[in-house]
Amino acid sequence: MTVLDSACRSITGRGTLLLAALGIAIATWPAIERAASAEELALKPGDTVCYVGNGLADRMQHDGYLETLIQSYFPKHQLVFRNLGYTGDEVTLRLRSKGFGSPDEHLTRCRATVVFAFFGYNESFQGKEGLDKFIKDLADFVQHTQGQKYDGKTPCRVVLFSPIAHEDLGDPNLPDGSVNNRRLEMYTNAMRELASVLDVPFVDLFHPTLERYAADPKPLTINGVHLNEHGNRFVAQVIGRALFPERPPMNDAGWKVREPLRQAVLDKNFHWFQRYRTVDGYSIYGGRADLKFYNGQTNRVVMDREMEVLDVMTANRDRAIWAVAQGRSPTVDDSNTPPFLKVITNKPGPLPGGKYPFLGGEEAIEKMTVAEGMKVQLFASEEMFPELVNPVQMAFDTRGRMWVAVWPTYPHWKPKTPMNDKILIFEDTDGDGRADKCTTFADGLHVPTGLEFYNGGVLVGQVPDLMF
Repeated sequence: MTVLDSACRSITGRGTLLLAALGIAIATWPAIERAASAEELALKPGDTVCYVGNGLADRMQHDGYLETLIQSYFPKHQLVFRNLGYTGDEVTLRLRSKGFGSPDEHLTRCRATVVFAFFGYNESFQGKEGLDKFIKDLADFVQHTQGQKYDGKTPCRVVLFSPIAHEDLGDPNLPDGSVNNRRLEMYTNAMRELASVLDVPFVDLFHPTLERYAADPKPLTINGVHLNEHGNRFVAQVIGRALFPERPPMNDAGWKVREPLRQAVLDKNFHWFQRYRTVDGYSIYGGRADLKFYNGQTNRVVMDREMEVLDVMTANRDRAIWAVAQGRSPTVDDSNTPPFLKVITNKPGPLPGGKYPFLGGEEAIEKMTVAEGMKVQLFASEEMFPELVNPVQMAFDTRGRMWVAVWPTYPHWKPKTPMNDKILIFEDTDGDGRADKCTTFADGLHVPTGLEFYNGGVLVGQVPDLMF
């Protein structure tokens, strides 16, 4: 057993850890850059803060309160935030598609100087038996990360965050969280002690959220474990008080004044997400990336250019955030992006521009072989309804209406174009067997791969999310 193993076991075993033993343990590790304080964080002008970890980090992109708060605290620092969170991640288990890139590769691409690490929730299901391994893995992660210079010159700093508590929503369909919270508190306490040993900032999110659940009349989560907007705002305040105690706490009036800043953050988050979590990864870095088409052009070459465009668009929105934080009202100008690459099909059709002729709905029926006693009738087509582009799933509700998920952006959204995938409802109002009415139920979607009726609405699969 190594000295590091011994120190970690002392932490997880809740035993007495002598200061001398701590000194020996730390001295045996490679040089580690330590934060000035175990609680506070000193951000420097030009820092790039990257979130890594589980769904707590991942879902912060949707509300943007933490970045909004920190950008408002340091309006002239020109800070850059990149969310590399990935729901389901553990310290040593981060499932990705082939070719996605390692954590270090993404941190290097982002030039991270500060890492906000959100771990412990998923690992906590291993209970007391898994605590030793988790603390050892977390210590190794901190040691490794602090030893990197992702920007090429500055040793990376790390801040550890505990899991939030499990909220009891009083819903008979959901667990009350009591069993979960016993595990989460055990892991939180062990993380705190490890952070003290490593002398890195640590933010306890478990105890403040547990106390808030009991005092707040409004829920802070959607299901007990994933924060809603109200919960994300509260957690941002907890983090702000812990890392920057000299800054004034944010009240409702303060958040209202900073709403333009939050909207700028959300705009940046949107473009960054399309770059980091692009849904057509199989064609960008996976099995189809290097297939050669006309003149040797590959998917990777074409799609890498789209990623470059998104990188520039994201950076443009960083500058907009800095301007809003300083009280200005900027207009984002994306004219500085590189041009898209022209793609020529390797299978041109006979029509001008290489297009193909397609059969209309009625023409297609004429060429079908239909079973005896059966009849095929056209209900709706793109000729009748131009909105019916690239349908991927349909379902009929109890009123006889046809719901269709359409995917005009196939295979994924192209930057600078409208994101206009939809859920459409087609209705036969005069009883002639053909749809004569089309209603857009939801638009602005991205890659709606399927839908299912549920509880007065529909569940929509929109990778990587399930929406209602």
